[in-house]
Amino acid sequence: MKKEKLELIRGSGNIYRDLSIRDADVRRLKAILAAEIIKTVDKKGLSVRKAQSLTGIDAGD
Repeated sequence: MKKEKLELIRGSGNIYRDLSIRDADVRRLKAILAAEIIKTVDKKGLSVRKAQSLTGIDAGD
């Protein structure tokens, strides 16, 4: 197996910015918010439908 040297590049902490995606900060914030919502729903043992009925927000939104 051929060994090739790999270059280590440190990320900025925002994968969207690292990939030069438009609105990187907004996309990162949305991802963090979605993760927190999922964590809360899981912690409370709610189904998607129950969370939807409690919040009035469709899971697809």
